[in-house]
This record gives sequence, C-alpha cells and structure tokens, in this order.
Amino acid sequence: MEDLLSVIVPVYNNASYLHQTLTSILKQSYKNLELILVDDGSTDESLSICNDIARQDNRVNVIQKENGGVSSARNCGLERANGKYIAFVDGDDCLDTDMYKEMIAVMKKEKADIVNCRVIKEVSFLPIPYASCAILTTDYPLVYLSKKGYFMASSLNKVYTRDVIGNTRFDENISYSEDKLFVTEILMKANRMALINHIFYHYIQHKDSLSWQDTYEVWEGNFLVNKRIYDWIQARDDIDQNIKSSVFRGYAKSIIALLRYDVKYRREKSYKETLALYQNDLRRFMKETPLNFAKRLEYKTYISSYFLASIVHYYFKRKK
Repeated sequence: MEDLLSVIVPVYNNASYLHQTLTSILKQSYKNLELILVDDGSTDESLSICNDIARQDNRVNVIQKENGGVSSARNCGLERANGKYIAFVDGDDCLDTDMYKEMIAVMKKEKADIVNCRVIKEVSFLPIPYASCAILTTDYPLVYLSKKGYFMASSLNKVYTRDVIGNTRFDENISYSEDKLFVTEILMKANRMALINHIFYHYIQHKDSLSWQDTYEVWEGNFLVNKRIYDWIQARDDIDQNIKSSVFRGYAKSIIALLRYDVKYRREKSYKETLALYQNDLRRFMKETPLNFAKRLEYKTYISSYFLASIVHYYFKRKK
C-alpha cells in the first residue's frame, strides 16, 4: 500500500485555470493522495469548481475560508493534512503524470527528507514524458540553496516528509517571496535531500501573475526575505562559509534590484535612502564577488549615484 500524500492547493480566483490544474493532480500515477483545496475567499467560480470536483472524487477535500493570502491558505491546508508526504501546487500550474510516483520512489530509496525536481516556465501546459535521469543527493541541503535550474526557492516543485516540515509554517505577514523563506527554514533542518534532473512541474505564466508585476512591493518583498535569510545564516556558526557568501550575494543583488527600480521609475528620494542604508554591504559585494566586466560595470553604475545611474539607464532604454 502506498503511503498517503497530501497535496495542498491554495485557490483564489483561479476559475479559468483550475480544471486543468486539478486534473493534472488527480490523474497522477501515484494514486494514494488526498487533494486539499483551500479556497481563500474567491469571488469567481473557483469554489463552485472545487465543490464539483470533490463530488466526483472522494480524495478531494474543500476548505472555505476568508481571504488571508496564499501563506494563510497553505498553512490552513497543512493543519488539515493527513499524509506522510506533503506537496504544494499553485491553482494555475500543472504537473506531469508521473511526478509524485517518481519523486516519492526517490525519497524512499535515498531516505531523503525533501525531493526536488526541475521546473519549466511556459504559457500553456505541454507535458514532458519521463525518462531516466540523473539524481543528486546531499546530506547538507543548504549547499543547493542557490543551485541554478532547480527553483530551490520555490515550495512547489518539491515533496517533503511530514516530519521535516514539523511545526514550520509560511509567514502570513509576507506577501512576496514567502516560498523562499519557508524552503530555507526547511533546508536548514533537513538531514538529506535529493534532486531529480527532470522537469515535472509546469509553472504556467499569466499576465496577472504576481511574478509578472513590476511593483516596488514585489522588489521590496524579495529584498526583505533575502535580508532575513542572510541574517539567519550569518548568525549560525555551523554553516559553511561558501553558503554564507552565496546567501550574501543574493541579499546584495536584491538591494541592487531596489535601486534599479527606483532609477527606472524616477524615485530619487527612495534611491538615496536605500543607498545610504546599505552602501557598506554593496561595497563589500563589489569587492568580494567575481563578476564579468559587463556585469561589474552595470552594478557599479547602479550603486554609484542616482544621476549617473539615471543617465546610463535611459541611454540604453533609448538604444533598445
């Protein structure tokens, strides 16, 4: 008998995409799963769709709550989950049919606390047949925190044991980059992780997705999460210096992203305030980080002065 997998899906006004998402979950070749749909106060037909599907498949549980955000919805699902394994899916993404079968098989074989697969970003769902692929394992999961190509900061392309999640929850006071904070906290306490070099998770991009929104709140949220992780890591004596350096670089780049936004939208006061607060960290970043000539010039421009950064930014904007 397969061990139970709990798949938690926060739902908020996803009516246009929900059928495809839920079908891709319920058609998984790993059959012993419970699908927990947390409707976070939808104002469209999402709740009705969830209830219709629950009537057709007894593996589906629907929870209705007042709007509290994606972190609140995921936490609500975690409180109701019964599975030995836990996974999260967004209400507009899709999975390949063998995703959970293959990931849980690796989890059992490698005695891993977390299994991670690759992700593809696309505008429509195009299934990718599974083929045998390389599997990486580590007894020090934080090593892969910044590994390219594996969407390590995302909570979605992973299967977790219930034990490794424990009492860890998504921070409901954060609206952006909440995944990265949750995953980092899990990686900090996990004993073993496996990475499957295959794309199973399809991140469907829509124009109304938060990740497409170029707003100060998005970039500030990303910065605040990176700073919080940086503060966590720096305070730990048991973490390798290479990891600390990698986390520091991510934190510094998130500051530069804020400066870039301020230049782009002519927010001179905000630019100067941010630069004054974090100038020492940015200088350290430029001194310690190996960069090619073009990237070094770009970063140096954005951290030099508002006047110079504005001239360069709008010069290249006109050239495009």
